[in-house]
Amino acid sequence: MRVRSFLAVGSALLVSALLAAAASAGPYKVKNLQAISGPSPFPTGCPGGFRDETKIPGHELETAITVNPANPRNIIATWKQDVGPFNGRDDLVASSLDGGKTWTRSTIPTLTVCTGGTADTASDPWVSAGGDGTVYFGGQSGVLSPDLIAIVASHSRDGGRSWPAPATVSPRLEGNETPSITASPTLDGHAYMVLANFTGELPRTNTLEFSRTSDSGTTWSPPLLIDQPGPFASDQAPRLLVLPDGTLLTVFARVDLEAGFGAHYAARSLDEGQTWLPPVQFGPHLPLVEIDHPEFGYLPQSHFPSAAVAPDGTAYVAFENNSSATSGGIGVAKSRDGGLTWSSSMLPGVSAYAFEPAIAVNKKGTVGVIWYDLRNDVLGDAALTADVWFAHSDNRGRSWRQTHVAGPTDLRTAPLPAHNFVGEYQGLAGLRSGFAAAFTLPAPQAKDGPTDIFFARIGPGGGDEKDDGH
Repeated sequence: MRVRSFLAVGSALLVSALLAAAASAGPYKVKNLQAISGPSPFPTGCPGGFRDETKIPGHELETAITVNPANPRNIIATWKQDVGPFNGRDDLVASSLDGGKTWTRSTIPTLTVCTGGTADTASDPWVSAGGDGTVYFGGQSGVLSPDLIAIVASHSRDGGRSWPAPATVSPRLEGNETPSITASPTLDGHAYMVLANFTGELPRTNTLEFSRTSDSGTTWSPPLLIDQPGPFASDQAPRLLVLPDGTLLTVFARVDLEAGFGAHYAARSLDEGQTWLPPVQFGPHLPLVEIDHPEFGYLPQSHFPSAAVAPDGTAYVAFENNSSATSGGIGVAKSRDGGLTWSSSMLPGVSAYAFEPAIAVNKKGTVGVIWYDLRNDVLGDAALTADVWFAHSDNRGRSWRQTHVAGPTDLRTAPLPAHNFVGEYQGLAGLRSGFAAAFTLPAPQAKDGPTDIFFARIGPGGGDEKDDGH
């Protein structure tokens, strides 16, 4: 009897496990897709800004998104607003307190002349929420004559609804670029900023730099060096991860003109950013070639990596790995030892030019990636057709399932091809068992200007509808 009872219990557990595995491996669905940007808050412009007349009302690009660990129903997104050839008028923040059903927009006081400041432009906005519920904003704030850019940060204690005037992280300098901000999930009041600094002149003396706040964003430490490549190379687009043991891991891209390729690197700090170990290269060497579409010519690639950390401490990086407009790919690298060693693979089923991946891991350890690709583009139809796709893996990237998120959209309708049509990065954040995505779409989806920012909640089909605060 004991044996039979044991077998019965074992069989029941096995069946339950198989059913749970089947459910977790099932298809994901887009449960909520909506534009969150709305009409421009500056329809008549911002008098006093340099070349303000060239800014395009309703042209939004470069979105980031975060979920508040202290309140999973609180989702915050940001993007740059009214973008023109001389960058955007301002950055906007949208916040939701009901899991993404409704949104409220806000601005950062004195970030630019549009909100009472002295800067001509804002760009590269980023948001991150800490374990104590503080939401942090970081980005550029610059004057354009001469071209000097400051890196600034602000913070919100009410879920992204209101913000104080930003604090300066790095003063106005030529070459301050690609900042990103990361809040600590465990240390109250702690957040970290990483940024690149390069002038665009050869030989280059570029740096990758780090700053920290320990008082909830009121003050920031002077930037210190993470890495400085050779004179003919540049580090860019750093992304900082906080691992479960407190290790800080900065992932970044490097373009090496002397070596003739690009690659990705990871640098570690074991003392909360005071010192940094030499970076480790990972993933493939990426050739420095331009990708040409047979109808529309040059397709810009931002080559900005996206990084995320799983609850078990595994670090993931998604990156562009294209060889032509018809043979593209999204690469995924992972490290299970704190960034010391890495393995990399390609997302299966990505058959054409693919760009701007964003990666995240939810609370259950599922890895998600969104990206755009041109698999449905038809030559000769006068449209540059792209779709937004999502893939998820329940087994640390060994296998993936894809879901169509949005599109088809026509990149040709975006007014600034040099801005990668839809900016240089998009946003993805992990929820309890699903994901929150924020991305840019031009016409025909955009209604309030040439582009709109869209939010999508993506989760298991038929899964827990209480997922993520609903």
